[in-house]
Amino acid sequence: MVYDTPMLEDLDLLASRIRQLTELTQSLREENAALGKSLAQRDSHIRVLREALAAAQARVEGVLARLPGGEEPTGEAEGEGEAQTDNASPPAAEGADPGARSLYGTT
Repeated sequence: MVYDTPMLEDLDLLASRIRQLTELTQSLREENAALGKSLAQRDSHIRVLREALAAAQARVEGVLARLPGGEEPTGEAEGEGEAQTDNASPPAAEGADPGARSLYGTT
């Protein structure tokens, strides 16, 4: 059989592009897997930091609760904030600063 030279060149070019696409696809799969692993590690680290933050907040609240006069130092600085916490659940259950807790995604 006799093949047309331009047609063979087109087929070679097509084969080359398919090879490049295959290599790029494999490279992107590997990069995606590495990024997924990195993301999982960062999520785990964030979870650990949030747990440490919650534990530190609980310790600070415990210390504040044992201070003479209860929440007076905090109430004097915030003014109306004390009245709002008095109407809500106790500080030990709600936390000393509800706005800060929501900032960190804790409940």
